[in-house]
Amino acid sequence: MTDASILINRKEWLAALCVALFTAVIGLIPYWLGANNPPDGQVYMHLIMNAEDSLTYWAKMLQGLDGAWQYTIPFTPEPHQSAAVGIFYVWLGQAARLLNLPLTAVWHGSRFIAAILLFITTFYTTAVFLSDKLARWTAFLLAMFGSGLGWLLFITGQTYWLGAFPIDFKQPGAHLFFTALTYPHIALGTAFILLDMLVLKWVGAAYFAPASISSKRIWSWVVIAGFGNLLLGIAYPFLIYILALTAVFLYLYLLFKARKILWSQAFQIATIFLIAAPLYLYYFYVWQTNEVFHIWDVQAGTPSPPWPHYLVGFGLMLFLALLFWWKRPSLREANAVLWCWLTAVALLVYAPLGPQRRFVQGVHVAWAILATSGLIFVILPRLQRTKAWLSLLKNPRYSSQKLSRFLVILFLMFMSLSNFILLADVSRVAGLTQPDLFFRATSEVEMSKWLHENDPNAIILGEYQTGNLVAATAGNPVMLGHWAETVDFDNKVTAVSQFFSSTTADDWRQALLSQFNIAYVWYGPREQELGDFDPATAVYLTPVHQIDTITLYAISSPAANE
Repeated sequence: MTDASILINRKEWLAALCVALFTAVIGLIPYWLGANNPPDGQVYMHLIMNAEDSLTYWAKMLQGLDGAWQYTIPFTPEPHQSAAVGIFYVWLGQAARLLNLPLTAVWHGSRFIAAILLFITTFYTTAVFLSDKLARWTAFLLAMFGSGLGWLLFITGQTYWLGAFPIDFKQPGAHLFFTALTYPHIALGTAFILLDMLVLKWVGAAYFAPASISSKRIWSWVVIAGFGNLLLGIAYPFLIYILALTAVFLYLYLLFKARKILWSQAFQIATIFLIAAPLYLYYFYVWQTNEVFHIWDVQAGTPSPPWPHYLVGFGLMLFLALLFWWKRPSLREANAVLWCWLTAVALLVYAPLGPQRRFVQGVHVAWAILATSGLIFVILPRLQRTKAWLSLLKNPRYSSQKLSRFLVILFLMFMSLSNFILLADVSRVAGLTQPDLFFRATSEVEMSKWLHENDPNAIILGEYQTGNLVAATAGNPVMLGHWAETVDFDNKVTAVSQFFSSTTADDWRQALLSQFNIAYVWYGPREQELGDFDPATAVYLTPVHQIDTITLYAISSPAANE
């Protein structure tokens, strides 16, 4: 194995760091636009997508800020034991508490740091696989900024083709720029995946080219990867499926080549996962013994879109990668772990597992390396032998190197169009349209603050989006607050709607309040849209606090407070 750090000089590392910093700063722009000029009477929630899921991360940070080290689900009213699940964000809240920082600073700071770590890891990964400077920089920039061809669906008006949104604009895990633009745990999780893939590559290299790397060095990296998987389990545990299946495929490939049991490689691969095994066994124990966390896990499925969407997202890179595989068979072994990774993902995205679409996480890097290899080592050499190319070289202003770089730039720009559109769109949304859920009424935020300061353990009944906000910013348990973390979600949606219907009997309402030990009914514009019931007419509800159009009612019926 040739060490990538030997191939990359200090100037190149500095250039990569500058690209990483520049891209991480770009990722802050939409958030800055949203925070810079919120509409009158509204508060920016520091989100650019998927407000409902995003607020679950804020709920975890708030619990850490309040002193917790484990997570208690506030999006459901059922009592349950806390668990060390989702603790990445709980511990970010602890960091905010210890450093005396606001959660917004920790949120954006963690996003920024995680993005830089991801980008630098990506650069090193491309350098390990590609010693040619033009190839590694092409692969690095393609991994950083490249995406799929989902923009074609946009310009043709097929924004919901086959009943699904293009993965370029829906799945943050599909492409690195989108990953870094959104959540820190996804960026860190991807960096840990890349670390594992590098170590698995070196494990394979010990068989294919045993003189290239010492056993002692491999074992050092194996231990590092094992602790990386432990951190992965804290940040994004679902991704362990990708690593485990890739490792299995790689070992089977090594067995096929060797025609014998490779004990050293078997122990090394096993160690990568055994170090983190206690954490994953703990998760299994929680799912088996904690009913509320088990239901969350069952409800949290994220199914994949129809397969043609993946073809749109990765099809062109697939073509270039297969061209490289076909035309350069001598390099297949050097890239074996990447092919195993792609095979694992192809199976996992439609496997009978809940987080299907999450399994594309980080695979864009594999595509970038292999597609770049097809472009640089197959397409360009053929073009350089064409009459048109040779004719252009007759012009003294042109050289083969310059023409190659020009085509690479055009290719990178073409492959980055979806991310240009994505950045422009989220910037427009945050800075101009400023829609509901990303921007909340000041009265909602202030009422949540009042609850947090005065009665943070009381269970709140309100409309779905009300509960989503209250659980995240007040920390109170809510009757209804998240599609996955609310136990028996569908029935609770129905129950809350029925509560605010004017045709519902008061006896039924009181029974519901008693059943879930509700302490307050939140009544504002969102609740008014559910029905014509006016809590002010109910003798068992007493107004205790009002801010603008929102009134908080305490339960005064003895039966409801049992």
